[in-house]
Amino acid sequence: MKERNILEWLARDQQSKTIHGINLMARGGFAEDIAACYTLHRLLGLPYTDASWRALPDMWHAMLSKGTMKLFLVEDRVRPLGSRVVSFSAIVFVTDEFCSEARSTLPPYLGVQMARHYSSHELPILNRQQIARANAHNGLNVLICFGGCDHDRLSRAQFLALREKQSEAFRLALSGYRVKEFLAESTGKETLRWMLDAGVHLRRNYSNYFRKHGSPAPKPAQRPWLVGLTTEEALAHPGSYFASFFVYTRPRFRFNCCEQELLHHALMGETCETLATSLSISPWTVKKRWHAIYERVADIDSELLPPPIANGPHASSRGGERRRRLLHYLRQHLEELRPYDLPKRFSASAVEFRKSVKSTVISTRFDSRRPGFSSAEAFSWSERKRVRQSNSLPSSHI
Repeated sequence: MKERNILEWLARDQQSKTIHGINLMARGGFAEDIAACYTLHRLLGLPYTDASWRALPDMWHAMLSKGTMKLFLVEDRVRPLGSRVVSFSAIVFVTDEFCSEARSTLPPYLGVQMARHYSSHELPILNRQQIARANAHNGLNVLICFGGCDHDRLSRAQFLALREKQSEAFRLALSGYRVKEFLAESTGKETLRWMLDAGVHLRRNYSNYFRKHGSPAPKPAQRPWLVGLTTEEALAHPGSYFASFFVYTRPRFRFNCCEQELLHHALMGETCETLATSLSISPWTVKKRWHAIYERVADIDSELLPPPIANGPHASSRGGERRRRLLHYLRQHLEELRPYDLPKRFSASAVEFRKSVKSTVISTRFDSRRPGFSSAEAFSWSERKRVRQSNSLPSSHI
């Protein structure tokens, strides 16, 4: 009987180490994921001080709430609730000066350096407004300096599946930004090899730093390397995984912050009911934002969504179809969900253009109902309406 139990245990253990024993999913991270990410980060054994370790969760919470840091992670849906996060990384958008120092003089373990900056209230990262402005103009410096992975219980095949999902998580985090330089501190030789194969270049191996300070190089699993890529390097060698993040397309719809937040949660599979709870707004406000989103999309790309049906048994099903089509488009065009700060006069001209187009469409429909109403009169009527609307347009819309 005892031998049978051992054999059953071995069979279950072998099954758990097959690729079928996991169910991985890549997604963005939220504040409630910080505790699990913190646990994975501690597994790296990085040389934080005790004070820095204690301050780290508060720093992550503050940067997430201010929109200056983005978490992206991989979770195993087979594991119990509360222990599903098996890998995470965090990106921040840093200044040109910090990038230059990281490539030349900064000590290794940039996460440690970031914690020290936070303690002195001198974080070298961009705030939400600066991110939006840089994303619309000169581009952003992306830095990955926090991460962690629980791969001890994974077979080789499962580990490869995890790497694949990590690549998907990178895409969710980085696609749609105007990236001008990418930097990441790779901890461990296995991670370094994976990132070099994905198209980045080695910037520093920190050998001179360890030699200069008379300290032995860390163990291979804790050894840091700085890797990176610039726009020029990506364009010179297109086709690699990380080079694809330097291909940028401007957003077409330019949703506001509230609309982007709703769409981001909808992409995570949330329904209208759960959206109201997650965003702390009423179901009526959720419907109002969806209506504004659909109206904006229809103004710019009238063929993307099916026309609405105001009444009848098919009204709700048509609304679901519009949502599915829009979310399918957004998964391929994540730039629509990124901060983007337009010049004031450009925003005003875009508003005026959309109103002019809508007025012309209304007048044309009116003309089709009234045969005696000429096209010239219809255009003149639409122009007069456009002028009246523009004269009464509130300054907050410009």
